[in-house]
Amino acid sequence: MFCMQATSCRLAFALIWSSNCTISGYYVKGRKQSGNYAPLLETGQRMVDTRRLEKFMNLGEQASPEGQARGATSPPRPSLALSGHRDMRRSAQERAAIAHRRSCIDENWAALGDHSRDPAPDARVVEFNLQARSSDIIGRFDVLRTQLVQTFRSRQMVSLGVSAPRSGAGTSFVAAGLIASMARRGDLRVIGLDLNLRAPGLHRYFEITPQNPVLDLLSGLVGPDAALQRLTDTVALAVGQPAGDMALSTQFSADDLAVTLADLHDSYAPDLIICDLPPMLGGDMALAMCGHLDAMLLVADSQRSSTAEMAECERLLSGQAEFLGVILNNYSGGELV
Repeated sequence: MFCMQATSCRLAFALIWSSNCTISGYYVKGRKQSGNYAPLLETGQRMVDTRRLEKFMNLGEQASPEGQARGATSPPRPSLALSGHRDMRRSAQERAAIAHRRSCIDENWAALGDHSRDPAPDARVVEFNLQARSSDIIGRFDVLRTQLVQTFRSRQMVSLGVSAPRSGAGTSFVAAGLIASMARRGDLRVIGLDLNLRAPGLHRYFEITPQNPVLDLLSGLVGPDAALQRLTDTVALAVGQPAGDMALSTQFSADDLAVTLADLHDSYAPDLIICDLPPMLGGDMALAMCGHLDAMLLVADSQRSSTAEMAECERLLSGQAEFLGVILNNYSGGELV
């Protein structure tokens, strides 16, 4: 198994990839998948219409000497101009519809409010974020970003969940690192959701002030335009205050997440939606959420996460979402078994 060894013990992580796609330079242990993952054609592209050719063939057969000998009469030649104009009008209407949708999506992104900087971030958080911006850590996240983008495009996926067996493994750190890497690329529209509703932490890595609880977005109390903060022109975050147990028990439903994801897709058409989830083994909330996501990444702490915990998480994910692999956080080098 190939791992990326890091020089910084605290911020280091290794990639233990179990994706089904081929990744050059990495050990792939993926399960074989069937099916065609070729990207879909653009809506404006059309298949060749063979019905006209069939009409010509039928007309030619009926006008042949054999047909005349049998006394067959040729029907009047249909006007192809009308059908051609109809196809042209339909194609123009489709192009206009696509252009209108893109214009609406651009307007929705432009209407999002800018993020609010935390006026007094914790000094330890600031120091940690400075270390996380080192070229070594940035390079590792950029590699992971490229792998994810290739995988998601080939399999037509959008939503990604990031979780861990227990809290403190670095789930928010990995999710934030991926979001920041997407922002550096600049050509992908990405939405980040902090779905660790009891203990949200995504905002700390961007040093921004949380707004309404994300639970308000999921329950429909506020719309996406009120919950999202624009980090860059192509990246927006929904981060919030912790939700109490009473609010979670009365307001949260996993089906609400499915509705929220659909609303985000319709209004903002993101290339990726990256969700920071609660721990897998800390209750049933993460399991309920991942059933509505396309794919999952797990984060393991090299000093605290056990093999049994990782195996249990993978078992729980079976049949729920595509399990892409494991990020080994807090890795200081050495051989993995």
